[in-house]
Amino acid sequence: MITYLLLLAYYSLFVWLTWRHVRWGLFLVIGLLSSYMIRFAVGGLPTTLLEGMIGLLFIVWLIKIKKEKNLSFNPKVWLNNPVRDSQNPIPPKLRLPMVLFLVASTISVFVAPDIPVAAGIWKAYFIEPLMFLIVFVYTLRTAADLRKALSCLGLTVLVIGLIALMQKLTGALIPNPFWAEAAGRRVTTVFGYPNATALFVLPVIFLTLGQAIFNLRSTALNNLKLKSQDYFFLIFNIIVLVLGTLTILWTKSTGALLGLAAGLLCLLLVYKKTRLVVLWFILLGLIVSLVSPAVINKMQNTYASANEIRLAQHPSDLQIRVQMWRETLAMLKDTPILGAGLAGYQTLIKPYHANQHLEIFLYPHNVFLNFWTEMGLLGLIAVVWILMVFFMMIGRSLIFDLRHHQPDKTADYILTISALSAMLATLIYGLVDVPYFKNDLAVEFWMVVGIIIIINNRGQAAKYKKETIANEQN
Repeated sequence: MITYLLLLAYYSLFVWLTWRHVRWGLFLVIGLLSSYMIRFAVGGLPTTLLEGMIGLLFIVWLIKIKKEKNLSFNPKVWLNNPVRDSQNPIPPKLRLPMVLFLVASTISVFVAPDIPVAAGIWKAYFIEPLMFLIVFVYTLRTAADLRKALSCLGLTVLVIGLIALMQKLTGALIPNPFWAEAAGRRVTTVFGYPNATALFVLPVIFLTLGQAIFNLRSTALNNLKLKSQDYFFLIFNIIVLVLGTLTILWTKSTGALLGLAAGLLCLLLVYKKTRLVVLWFILLGLIVSLVSPAVINKMQNTYASANEIRLAQHPSDLQIRVQMWRETLAMLKDTPILGAGLAGYQTLIKPYHANQHLEIFLYPHNVFLNFWTEMGLLGLIAVVWILMVFFMMIGRSLIFDLRHHQPDKTADYILTISALSAMLATLIYGLVDVPYFKNDLAVEFWMVVGIIIIINNRGQAAKYKKETIANEQN
């Protein structure tokens, strides 16, 4: 009873704050993405603190926007209107793949072997993150708004980093004794296992790096001295970057390190002053890899090891993943269209599981196989489509909109590059892990997409305004 009274008091405060300013509720959700671990049931239905906040945020936003801006509920308006119309800030090119994404996830509920469990996942990983996205892109319209939102995300990583520091030094609160051993200690922070920590922190590092670069670059371009507020945010961002990077190192996740390297390469390649140097280093690395006997021998041994089907008692992580992908593809040959359904992978993969001494994971640990098995071929097509549109919007922003039409191009240019690096790092890591199917990661994924949507809309609005003025003058 006390728990439910505390929840009622918290949600009441949350609704009051959100009603006063929707941004406040939005920032609170972003800063408390890890609150999905606070679980309870309402009327026998399981839910989490995060899910309750997102639901209430969406309801309050819907009521306020309908009251203040006379929001239309006509489907034709939402599907057909241009971006410059405030009725629907989702770009036209994203609408159909997002609808397809929802349709595929809904079908997968009924394909799943356990429909009640699948329905819970559908609500937490698909419906609520998209509700969050709608409020996010509708409410936050300026670069200043986005910087505040990213600061809330950075604050979460700061707390996670402090917990990681404590665990690294003491080994306390690490649930697995093997991970807690001093020789090979792997921090787990609030999430309970190392990879979950690395998956959450990785994109935030690049989004925070963008904030730090913006502070320094805007000050240098304008020949200004940093104000006390700028110093605070710069120091804050640096601390988040340091703690976030150390946290990833302390998780000892190879996939996260590869993602971190890929994101940094992306940043350096996009930035003109470092592009040529990085390209030369990449070329040099390729040449060394092709002519070095040690590197060639290592690659051959790794390839031979990864192709073993009957694995030893304690195989490497690479061997486990390659075998998992092999089994998954064998399963998908028999059910390529519908996949396994939401939360159905562990059930359907059993006949294909060759190494009985190894556990069956929840997902096949590859971003594309994850979506294919969970959502079927339609879901995989929808996700690839969404990612293609995402990168196309980034390309258009960097090449055209920010050069010719965007007034605040310095801020948006840096935000665009940092979002690009964050998504690329996540996808590279996702080749060997599960970067979406968790409450916080699903919201984080759509938040990165939302940043590009907002920047795209600002560029389109500026372009339309400029064209309108030119037409009037003519």
